[in-house]
Amino acid sequence: MTTLRVHFDAPPDAAREADWALFDAQDRVARSGRGRRAEWPQADRAEAVIAATHGRLVTLTLPPLPATRAAAAVMFALEDQLAGAPEDIHVALAPQATSGALRAAIVATSWMRDFVGASTRLGLRWHRILLESDLALAPPDGWCWCATGLDRAGFVRTADGTSIAVGVAPADAPPSELMLALAGSRKPRPRAVRVDVAGVTPALLTRASDATGIEFTAGTPWHWSAATPAAFAGAIDLQSGAFGASPPAQRVDFLRALRPALWIAAIALGIHVLASFGLWLSLQWQSAQLQREMAALALAAAPEEAANAPAATAIARRDAALRHRAGLTSADDLLPLLARAAPALATLPAGAIRSLRYADGHVVLELQKLDATQPAQVQHELQKRGLVAIAAPNASGARLRVGID
Repeated sequence: MTTLRVHFDAPPDAAREADWALFDAQDRVARSGRGRRAEWPQADRAEAVIAATHGRLVTLTLPPLPATRAAAAVMFALEDQLAGAPEDIHVALAPQATSGALRAAIVATSWMRDFVGASTRLGLRWHRILLESDLALAPPDGWCWCATGLDRAGFVRTADGTSIAVGVAPADAPPSELMLALAGSRKPRPRAVRVDVAGVTPALLTRASDATGIEFTAGTPWHWSAATPAAFAGAIDLQSGAFGASPPAQRVDFLRALRPALWIAAIALGIHVLASFGLWLSLQWQSAQLQREMAALALAAAPEEAANAPAATAIARRDAALRHRAGLTSADDLLPLLARAAPALATLPAGAIRSLRYADGHVVLELQKLDATQPAQVQHELQKRGLVAIAAPNASGARLRVGID
């Protein structure tokens, strides 16, 4: 099984050259080069490696989540870190670790759409699409700065898997983005920074170490094709969601000897389809009846709400209004939510809650900067009381969202 991997800093074009590498069955480089589409070697499968400048990696710690809710939880956690609207951002996820850590790769939806469209026009089918920065491995408790040269933009990979885009290096000094990240990092400072950049000088390493108080060491000049087989295997596939890859259709040739059996199977299938269609029509009729009955009930019980909302929502609003009129509360009102959450919130230190707001049946608390384990402990306590809680770090501390769903 051979794999052709091609590096792109722009969508594929038949006339544009690109770096490629052919990997053998052990995922080791057998050949490499640079050329146009027609000059790439044949392989059993192909993978695209997207330049690090087109995306970034983040690592979040969230409570155990089903796959269907993970993407929405990540978008909520990154709400104040994303520049565009949610529909402008494409997020691909790795499987969540048992520790709760969830890695995500983020690229612009428009760029992914252009890349996939250009690939389709050229007849390119990618087994996976990877982000270049996802192939770098930082040292334990350290960071690595990767670039093909001091005069080329690169990226930084932190110990927890997050990536930071950096520009070119000025004379005998690291990029300003790296220096700002070290100075303003909310995470534990790295023990060392490995510099995987061609042309790095001892003067640069010494100046960077003196300026930051962190040891800068020379590493191996970065090239994406030199990544380890484990790095390639563990990289996040950007082909998810709207850009999910579909397996190629396989042609099957049937022998004439199977024709009688196929006729019997076709007749049985036809009977089954007709019976299923009749059952579907019956269920659709019953569903329509139920919808009409519910709409009539909503119109009778809550005419004002039914005019502006679906029947189920109108009935729920009417129920809540009647309970409030009778001096009762609903399960997702502010006070019942706070009452259920209070024992868990009481474990926070005094002054930890900066602000609290309630909307749409959920309480959102803004917390001061706390020990990293405290939000997780509060989440666990809230879940024991039947509440759903999501905590996400932000620039000023952490945000905690509490509700019954």
